[in-house]
Amino acid sequence: MTHLAEENPADPTQMTDLREALFLAHPVPSLLFDRNYLVVAANTSAQALFRCEASALEGFDMVTFFPELGSSLRATRQITRMRNVAVRRPDGSNFIARLQLVVPGVDALTLATVEDMTEHEQEVAAANKEFESFTSAAGHDLRGPLRILKGFTEALEDECGPDLNDEGKSLLKEILKATDRMDGLIDGLLAMSRATRLEMSCEKLDLSTLAELVTYELRHGKTQREVDCTVAPAITGWGDVRLVMTVLRNLLGNAWKFTSRTEPGSIRFDVEVRDGRTWYCVTDNGAGFDMTCASRLFEPFVRLHRQDEFPGHGLGLATVQRIVKRHGGEIEAQSAVNQGTTIRFWLPPPPPDR
Repeated sequence: MTHLAEENPADPTQMTDLREALFLAHPVPSLLFDRNYLVVAANTSAQALFRCEASALEGFDMVTFFPELGSSLRATRQITRMRNVAVRRPDGSNFIARLQLVVPGVDALTLATVEDMTEHEQEVAAANKEFESFTSAAGHDLRGPLRILKGFTEALEDECGPDLNDEGKSLLKEILKATDRMDGLIDGLLAMSRATRLEMSCEKLDLSTLAELVTYELRHGKTQREVDCTVAPAITGWGDVRLVMTVLRNLLGNAWKFTSRTEPGSIRFDVEVRDGRTWYCVTDNGAGFDMTCASRLFEPFVRLHRQDEFPGHGLGLATVQRIVKRHGGEIEAQSAVNQGTTIRFWLPPPPPDR
């Protein structure tokens, strides 16, 4: 382009035509939006991706294509980081794409590049399905030998316990504790597998009521404590009720557990609106953790506290992340040691016809 400009630097028309030709021929699907976020141009790749001609795309509002962005586009005009979003075509079909918005300056056109991730998502889904099938099969197969081991250990305790010395009794107790822990790990693996494989049926959810149900379960569970549990009213969302209940049980259950050494314990479920997105937040005033470890927080089997401090298997947050991502949302954590933790997640909005 520089060479052409040097040959005829005084011909702006030629340069404009060249830029338009390059835009149309660019292999990445691209849309141009005016200052009101209405489509003014679509290159050839975008027309193929959206299955219609440019004239059929022109005039559409950006939020029509990218519903989850909502009003955040109007709140800021800047280069945004590349991220995966759900995209809706004019014919009503949907797909997952990697989106990046570029705004050169105030009152300038907005360039949106839209890379179709459908094939990649299908490959990832197939790999995940294979792994989850293996996890499920392995979990069920491990249950049999574990139950036999625990049964014989309990029988040994009943039959020979009185004849054992203190060391022998302690060893038997440790074996039974280990089998219980292994049983919990298998439960966690199967729960994580179900969270990924369960067929989803999304609907409008009253998240405040669901959170109240979970806090009721916690108050009347095995570890009854006086904890100040606050649930903000009228919180709604869109998702699969069984999976979202799993999310709330894990997050509120973690908050309950990690406030066990804090008096008085406090747990809150509410929402925050940031960049046009509604984030659902579970906040506690418990043990917290060092944020330098936050990148590993949602990995399976990762625990940031010792087992003797707070028991667990390191699978709850990994399961929650899989559920949130399966809905198309994101999850993040904010914490400080001995100053509590906030876990935030968002879910995409319902389709416009629901």
